[in-house]
Amino acid sequence: MIRKENKILKIIKYAPSIFILILCIIINFYLLYEKKQNLNLEKKEIKQKYITTNKELVKNEVLETIHYIKMKQKNTEKNLEQMLKKVVLNAHQISLNVYNMNKDEKKEKILEQIKKVLNNINYAKDGYFFIYDFNGVNILHGGDKSIEGRNLLDYKDSKSNNISKELNEILKTKNETYYSWYWPKNDNKEYKKIGFFKKIEPLNLYIGTGRFVVDYEQNLKKEILEYLSSVKYRKYGYIFVLDNKGKYLSYYNKDFIGKSISDLAFVENINKSFEKMKKVSKKGNYLRYDHIDKPNSVIKKIEKISYIKKFDKWNWIIGTGFYLDDVYKQIEEKELVLEKKYKEEIKTLYKITVISTIILLLISIYISKLIERIFLNYKNKIEEQIQTNRQKDNLIAYQSKMATMGEMIGNIAHQWRQPLSSISTAATGVKMQKEIGVLTDDFEIKSLDSINNNVQYLSKTIDDFRNFFKNNKTRKEFNIQDSFEKTFKLVSAQYKNKDIELISNIEDVVLCSFESKLVQVLINILNNARDELIKQNFRKLIFIEAKKVENSLIILIKDNANGINDHIKHRIFEPYFTTKSKEEGTGIGLYMSNEIVNKHLDGTLEFSNEEYEFENEKYKGACFKITLPID
Repeated sequence: MIRKENKILKIIKYAPSIFILILCIIINFYLLYEKKQNLNLEKKEIKQKYITTNKELVKNEVLETIHYIKMKQKNTEKNLEQMLKKVVLNAHQISLNVYNMNKDEKKEKILEQIKKVLNNINYAKDGYFFIYDFNGVNILHGGDKSIEGRNLLDYKDSKSNNISKELNEILKTKNETYYSWYWPKNDNKEYKKIGFFKKIEPLNLYIGTGRFVVDYEQNLKKEILEYLSSVKYRKYGYIFVLDNKGKYLSYYNKDFIGKSISDLAFVENINKSFEKMKKVSKKGNYLRYDHIDKPNSVIKKIEKISYIKKFDKWNWIIGTGFYLDDVYKQIEEKELVLEKKYKEEIKTLYKITVISTIILLLISIYISKLIERIFLNYKNKIEEQIQTNRQKDNLIAYQSKMATMGEMIGNIAHQWRQPLSSISTAATGVKMQKEIGVLTDDFEIKSLDSINNNVQYLSKTIDDFRNFFKNNKTRKEFNIQDSFEKTFKLVSAQYKNKDIELISNIEDVVLCSFESKLVQVLINILNNARDELIKQNFRKLIFIEAKKVENSLIILIKDNANGINDHIKHRIFEPYFTTKSKEEGTGIGLYMSNEIVNKHLDGTLEFSNEEYEFENEKYKGACFKITLPID
């Protein structure tokens, strides 16, 4: 032990300093390695990050542009309807004003006045109005005078829509309505037209106007392309739009709009590149190529990455990109900053490592000496405490043994009282009959048999108590039912005399443990229950249940003695704590039971107050739960 203590003291003295020195060297090399690795990783990540970021930026620019176009295109018919309604309502009001000013005139004269006024009104350069009666006769047609006076009641467009009849039906129940139909343009092909119509009730006519959707959409396309040509972002960012044949619809240089990309040859291998553009634009993707038209650049050929996506409805190929020389320049600037930062961090790291190593060595020397003193003091205290605990444990064990022996002697006295009384009665009876001369052989034999049986019972009782006091030091297999049977034999006499009912439900479970120690615990808990029950005047009950749950044996012992007060129940497993008087209890029974279960039986002993019902009566009492492992 002395040699081991000297080794420990040397370790305490020198190990921390050596450990700290080695640790500081390892940490320093590790940090240097990590810094270098991080620098290389950051350089790699920066390159990837800048390219990825720029790719995301150009992709977002294209997607936002397409979203903008979709929103504009989506509202085409809605905006057209609003515009048509506005001009028709204006023309309708003009017609009513003319009517009100000439209401005393004939209808034909009023119509001439209305036509004269409306023929002079145009909107959107080529917009005009028309008026029909409910018989299908055209009164006014600002776009084609040859139609005026004709009856178009049976006219149908290319989609078999009977325009006049359908409008008549609608305007019978409504004063105004939107309506779409197909009408020929200059190329004699019919195109979709949207119109707005409103009744002129005093004249029983309706006025309206209409516009070709395709014409309105063309104006919208022109407006969008003009806007995209003016869009600029970052330093050299711009949106380009091509049609399906490679003609520029929008470009940063407006001189190129309307010209073919193949004629201008801004991209090396232009025909091949444009075919790739068309291919990747179907689903939207990136294209990497050599470009020779970077704005404000004298370099002839620069690598470029563009994101290209097709707007299918109008067959537009929309894209934008970034030049890799700009990205590489930004990456190079960032790498220079990182290199400078790395060198500064290395210098700082060296300083911190040297200073911290010196400080830690000084601290470790001081702590080593402090630990040495603490170790020696602690060692002395441990030796003193071990001696004290040994004496205490011996005393508790002795007291527990004496208390248990006292209990067992009491049990023996109760077990022997009845047999001894029977022996005394049989012997006295034989002697009395012998003295008066009436002793028969039959009575003598019966009396001697009774004496022999009771003597055998007393002998077996002595064996039962002797087995209880055996100190088994090896684990053995035993059946829990046998253990409870032995326990009941040792304590049953006192329970019968005190009118205490034992109600048991014991499963057939085999354990490998110390049976005598388990029996000792069971007796301690049962005796505690007995001592509390004899204070009560009602029916006295103890319930015992043993069952297998998964890989454990659960033993529950509960009584109906109203339980233990909440303010002291946490102390019941403390040594020398008892609720009985000094003459009645030592306060070590439950303490020793808990020690045995935890340290010898590898289980747990728990306590709780419980309320339960038995034979339609409600009871409350203490419940002890023993949990033991089943190998």
